[in-house]
Amino acid sequence: MTSLTLYLIIFSIILYLFVNRNKRKNLKIPGPNGIPIFGNLLSLSGEMHLTLQEWYKTYGSVFSIRMGNIDTVVLTEYPTIRKAFVDNSLAFASRYQLKSRVVLTGAKDLAIQNGEIHSLLKKVVLSEMTTTKIKRMEIHIIKETEKILKILDKHAERGEPFIINNYLNMFSMNVILRFLLGIDYPYENVDETVGYVKSIKSFFAVAGLPILSDFIPIPLKKSGVFFDSYKELEIETDKLIEKFKKSRNEKIENGTYNEEEDESILSKLLKEYEHGNITWECVSHTCIDIISAGTDTSANTLVMALIELINNQEIQSKAFSSIRSSCLNDSNDDDDDDEIVITHSKYRSLLPYISMIIKETFRKHPIALLGLPHVTTEDVEIDGYKIEAGTYIIQNIFSSHRSDKIFQSPNEFIPERFFESSQNQGLIHFGLGVRDCVGKSLAECEIFTLIATLLNRYQFINPNNSKKLNDIGTFGLAQVCPDTNIILKKRI
Repeated sequence: MTSLTLYLIIFSIILYLFVNRNKRKNLKIPGPNGIPIFGNLLSLSGEMHLTLQEWYKTYGSVFSIRMGNIDTVVLTEYPTIRKAFVDNSLAFASRYQLKSRVVLTGAKDLAIQNGEIHSLLKKVVLSEMTTTKIKRMEIHIIKETEKILKILDKHAERGEPFIINNYLNMFSMNVILRFLLGIDYPYENVDETVGYVKSIKSFFAVAGLPILSDFIPIPLKKSGVFFDSYKELEIETDKLIEKFKKSRNEKIENGTYNEEEDESILSKLLKEYEHGNITWECVSHTCIDIISAGTDTSANTLVMALIELINNQEIQSKAFSSIRSSCLNDSNDDDDDDEIVITHSKYRSLLPYISMIIKETFRKHPIALLGLPHVTTEDVEIDGYKIEAGTYIIQNIFSSHRSDKIFQSPNEFIPERFFESSQNQGLIHFGLGVRDCVGKSLAECEIFTLIATLLNRYQFINPNNSKKLNDIGTFGLAQVCPDTNIILKKRI
């Protein structure tokens, strides 16, 4: 390297740092020091949520970091996040559209769209996710529950350890496929869905991690797990969509199609596409959003709930007793009480302790550890700090749920904390504001139904009594649960 080249490199770096220093936002907001060019990016590889938790303890509920050349503010604790996303919702509503995501989907999906197209997509999806619609379609959740019970009964009869994750993934995927496409997969062929579920898990595991080219001016590498796993999802999802379209068109041609009876989300998306209101990419990528998010988040919550119930047998026993004393008194068939599917619509009000267990799982193990990134569209003051327009915003959900300012003994699994309704105010697992999770009502319904039904039917046992089950997931766009080996004992 010649001296001239070296001088030019040094001069370029100094110029880059000087220009970006003058452009920096939010300089009065406290936060950790970064390094030139990269800012704090290199500290955020791996378990990013744990690093942000340490910084939250040091700098408070509003702190700034530098993601490459992107100014970022991290918000923690329910009161602070509410001030931003509810009290100042217009300023915080927009998604930050990272370069990698725009290349991946063209920003055509529900998750990162902004503006009128997002409003239309959300309206279409929410129209099929209302409490009334979910109650009417609850029969699908009941059928999926009955199907998974048949498979789990066989494992209970064998009395041998098995990994439960894939079955719960399939349950959640089938529920969302029923609402989206009106189809499901047979549980006997669980291996056939492993590739699809694996692609979902692979994508979610890397999608939450920073990609350097999103934050510093270097070329984007359009390969690797991030792009490859999404491409696999796209291929598999398009197959399902084409199959659905073919069946729908055949019914239209032979006069057997009844639009009023077709309550699938995809039929509503196709209708908007046929009317020219959205592009085909919007249909395809929104379906991927719904399937992947609906499968991974609910399934991982179910796994984490079972891990906690196995590690805390006294809670599992108390939950079972609450079901037997409250729920089964409402059953007309006492001889067949272990066959009942405990539905959300009928039994939730009778089983407050089950709801507390689920809320505590949401609290201790929020699947969306940091949510999806937002961007401020105007200057706004939060907790005495001015956050400038154009700032990348992170909702620090994990740290909020593990804050001892909000929850006593936050690292312990204590469902009873939700006896006090005020504690509900601390939960932000579905996000807050106008961009909260569109599938939250469905998720709550399916999780309650399966957890309550499983607890009534089986005792969940750790194959290794000398060691608690691992309850620590790994960071991703959705927290990735450990493979969990359990034994089932059918209750008498």
